[in-house]
Amino acid sequence: MKERFMRCIFVLEEQTIGKIAAGEVVDRPASVVKELIENSIDAGSTHVIVEVGDGGRDYIRITDDGCGISEGDVAVAFEKHATSKIKGIEDLTALRTLGFRGEALPSIAAVSRIALSTRHESEEVGTYLKVDGGVIKERRRISRGGGTTIEVKSLFYNLPARIGTLKSKSTELRHIVEVCINYAAIYPEIKFELVHEENPIVSTVGTGKMLDALVNTYGSSVAKELIELKEQDSPQHVATISGYISKPVLSYGTKKHLFTYVNRRFVRSEVMEKAIKRGYGSLLPKHAYPFAVISLSIDPGEINVNIHPKKHEISFYHANDIFQFITNAVATTLRHADLIPEVVAQREEGIEAGAVDFFGQPAPKEKRAVISVQTPIQEDLKAEEFTEKRGSGGSLDIRSAPLYQVLDSYIIAQSEEDDVIMIDQHAAAERINYEKLIEKYGGRIDKQTLLRPYMPDLSTHQLYLLRENENVLRDMGFDIERLGDDSYIIRAIPVVFHGMIGEEEMTEVITRLVEERGKKEERIKVLFSTAACKASIKAGEKLSYEHMREIVERLKIAKIPFTCPHGRPTMIRMSKKEIEKRFKRR
Repeated sequence: MKERFMRCIFVLEEQTIGKIAAGEVVDRPASVVKELIENSIDAGSTHVIVEVGDGGRDYIRITDDGCGISEGDVAVAFEKHATSKIKGIEDLTALRTLGFRGEALPSIAAVSRIALSTRHESEEVGTYLKVDGGVIKERRRISRGGGTTIEVKSLFYNLPARIGTLKSKSTELRHIVEVCINYAAIYPEIKFELVHEENPIVSTVGTGKMLDALVNTYGSSVAKELIELKEQDSPQHVATISGYISKPVLSYGTKKHLFTYVNRRFVRSEVMEKAIKRGYGSLLPKHAYPFAVISLSIDPGEINVNIHPKKHEISFYHANDIFQFITNAVATTLRHADLIPEVVAQREEGIEAGAVDFFGQPAPKEKRAVISVQTPIQEDLKAEEFTEKRGSGGSLDIRSAPLYQVLDSYIIAQSEEDDVIMIDQHAAAERINYEKLIEKYGGRIDKQTLLRPYMPDLSTHQLYLLRENENVLRDMGFDIERLGDDSYIIRAIPVVFHGMIGEEEMTEVITRLVEERGKKEERIKVLFSTAACKASIKAGEKLSYEHMREIVERLKIAKIPFTCPHGRPTMIRMSKKEIEKRFKRR
């Protein structure tokens, strides 16, 4: 009798299932490094060495001094969903480890060739295991010290299509560097080393102090701009917060320098990122982000980390409370750092912000905020328009008298329409000096030879960045020469910096330039805007009446008078009408 129906649905074979599942956990060499570092941390390691070749495509070798794997558990560790972290679903609500799904080792083994050697701290001999494509090929006892070494070779050898998706050696290495730095920052008690083809890239000292780890990875020029977070009381005492945030002067155009952790797990959380930005208020331009390392310790029952196999995503069961908690912590820290006269975090019912009035109080929902702040103009001086003719100017309606200085930082002026204008003296001077430099030099970069050559003190990571970007710096006007493998000498700098920056500031400028991944014109903008900043008067400097008048007159004829080169507003306006409303004259 003929079959009535033809079968179309089949159960996949185990090997195919393993390769498909591996794709959720392992998509590039950096994914392997992440999973194995997490295993080393969970094993209680105090020293983790990461060695890679060809950006991780040739080999990845991770050695730690953790507790090791017992002889009886070695083979089981490569079975799917085998884990020592949890025993049942109820354990997820009290999870304190980085791993828990039991997917890392079997997923990596399914798409590579692995050699594992380990010895558990309670055993006298170790175990060697060789796994090829998820199949155990060799097992034997060995003599070795405590801890574990796992070497991953021929990644994706049995998935040729996946090999084609890998990027260049430098790109894959950059992702590995980011992974190592992410964990080095939040586990400062662990000594981390990253070596690429015998060249050290990252090295931390393992002192237990987060600031030391940040100095080791990002250099002293970044670390000196950081402020330690103030402790805060959270709603129902559910969470505690720690970490560092940068002063507003240190900002970037993307979120890549926002490092957020929950229970010492690196996560990407929109709630946390928005809260950090909100805490800065108007201290940062709309599209600028600070450098921040925020660590949140929270009851595991208040979060869900079991969203995706990579465990980067997280959800909070009381997201609005966490949002406000982080916002308050950032704002309070900035306020006590005395960066501005007052920083107030607004209260709100949800994550979306409400308006804030001139005195820092939440504006009523049915009304608009009473202060009109000039929004940053999105148009800027384009690189290809360096030689563009200046506008007619004079369109800014600010009277040159009377003028007053308050808080040694702001100039109070009056408009032709009798509005009150408050001008940030440093931001205004930056805009004026920036446009003067553009007019004087155009897109040309001239060099100025130093009377005394300078040898910058660089972290291992900064040395790696310089090695990758030597030609970029030469294009920017630096005469830079490598001395051996671990130092550089600078003989000339761009002429726009002559007499403006010291040696420590020079390192900061170089770091900013090599981290700018845009076109040459974008780097030129960074160069000139930094020079303009160094040449400008600072907040806190007393000004004579003539000096105030000169700033106002020059700002009135500036091409883009409303923002500094970094995007911060140069002035705010409060209309006569709104002032009269405040005093109930209307």
